[in-house]
Amino acid sequence: MTATTPLARGLDTSNGLLFVRERLALVGKTLFLVSFAFYLFLLASMTLVGGAPFLAVVEGPVAMGHLAASWTMGLLWLLAARAGRARTAPSARVLGALDAVSIVVACAFLSFMTVSAEGQILQVLLALTVTVMIRAILVPSRPARTAVLSTLAFVPTILVCIARHHPTTVLPGFSASYQKQYMTLNTILWSVLGTTLATITSRVTYGLRRQVAEANELGQYILEEKIGAGGMGEVWRARHRLLIRPAAIKLIHPDMSGEPELLLRRFEREARATAALKSPHTVQLYDFGATEDGRLYYVMELLDGLDLDTLVKQYGPLPAERAVHLLRQVCSSLQDAHENGLVHRDIKPANVVVSPTGMTFDFAKVLDFGLVKLDPERRDADGDRESSAAGDGGHADLRTDGSTSGTPAFMAPEVVLGDGVTDHRVDLYALGCVGYWLLTGKLVFEGSSVVQVMFHHVHTPPVAPSARTGVPVPAALEALLMQCLEKEPARRPSSAEAVSARLDAVSLHRAWTADRAEHWWATHRPPVTDARPVADLLLSQEGRELRIGPRVRPRG
Repeated sequence: MTATTPLARGLDTSNGLLFVRERLALVGKTLFLVSFAFYLFLLASMTLVGGAPFLAVVEGPVAMGHLAASWTMGLLWLLAARAGRARTAPSARVLGALDAVSIVVACAFLSFMTVSAEGQILQVLLALTVTVMIRAILVPSRPARTAVLSTLAFVPTILVCIARHHPTTVLPGFSASYQKQYMTLNTILWSVLGTTLATITSRVTYGLRRQVAEANELGQYILEEKIGAGGMGEVWRARHRLLIRPAAIKLIHPDMSGEPELLLRRFEREARATAALKSPHTVQLYDFGATEDGRLYYVMELLDGLDLDTLVKQYGPLPAERAVHLLRQVCSSLQDAHENGLVHRDIKPANVVVSPTGMTFDFAKVLDFGLVKLDPERRDADGDRESSAAGDGGHADLRTDGSTSGTPAFMAPEVVLGDGVTDHRVDLYALGCVGYWLLTGKLVFEGSSVVQVMFHHVHTPPVAPSARTGVPVPAALEALLMQCLEKEPARRPSSAEAVSARLDAVSLHRAWTADRAEHWWATHRPPVTDARPVADLLLSQEGRELRIGPRVRPRG
């Protein structure tokens, strides 16, 4: 919806009310500091240098008008900053009122400086111009609103000039009536110039902001902040233009394949299959498509938590019961994928995020299911088996032909060796590596180079987790992980479901309960997100501009 109240009309809230509030606070802070500095200079120059009585200067209209204008801007700074600490965001009406009233009132106080001192008109006009220009630069406002507020800012000075000033020395030899008309016209012309400059500035800055916003749009999503980057592309925090739901967008590098059409076809097929996954422990895929410059992207849910790599690095190895709790959830995601003919190929701690979800704590979700591999004989989105498209060779993925896909520290031996046919058991091998990391805080194999690590995965027997950590590891859990790490795929567990069943059967000294999980998160990661109710969030969207028409070619 758009703002329709008079005081809010024309205030550009397309980037959110929080952005507008921050800009208003910056305007108030800037103008207060500048104006109050000039006020102190005025007092010092007239009393210390000019020798005028301090009390007479302070009580004079020049100093009083200047001080009142300074404190008006200070009040704007205070109110806008305080609104940022409130539980609910101020509405567009409140922000519009702060913007309009503060500027007009402050400029009216500046005009008071000229009541008994006509020589102050030029200085006041200069101060008014600086004021409206700073507002035009900092406040996101449409040009029409800037023009109206700037005009209102100059009107009090023009009225004071007409009502109070009767110059007799501006143009010697000319009549007082002519000089009066001259001074009034001069004041009006300077006011028109100041208003015009502010409006042009607002038009330019508003246009630039719109260009930047459009450049950061993908369909109905607006990119806000880059939160990660990797070999495949970049991940951005984004928001839907119409909804309050946040999202994460992954942009795929355009050089991932030499055949754009083939890459797009494979990407589209894989994204459709991924969107059909139903496990709650798989990150949700909202949308996918291609940008105008050919970059592929997909939109997924934004998770507020810790990936398992960061979790262990920051807080150390996990107790066995918590590791079992998390691994079972990963198995749920993998089983759903494998039953749909999808192989993840890059299971690793950094691709599993654990977070509080609603009232459930330690809820794990597997990421990067947008770049899976399809089995030679796979199921389509409806669950029916289908052969791969001609020319794909049954192995459709987003890698460059001939390259190895995955992370070396979690790569199955058959992937390292480049076997032509690999199946879901490469994910089970990587799952064993993940469990090993959770229990020990160490990788299964380490080396001075990627080649050395990959060599160990193929040829070196792994050391049991209990031999590398001082924390007891249940024998059944250790045996399961070691079986997942078998070099021969046939010797690994048959499925993620089988792994989950064996995890469930592990005898644990102490259960990982919901109370323990909640206590851990409350102690180590207290919530910092906005806890406002949905109704408040919906109201905070008031005033955002709605624009129809995606700028990308949607796929699916």
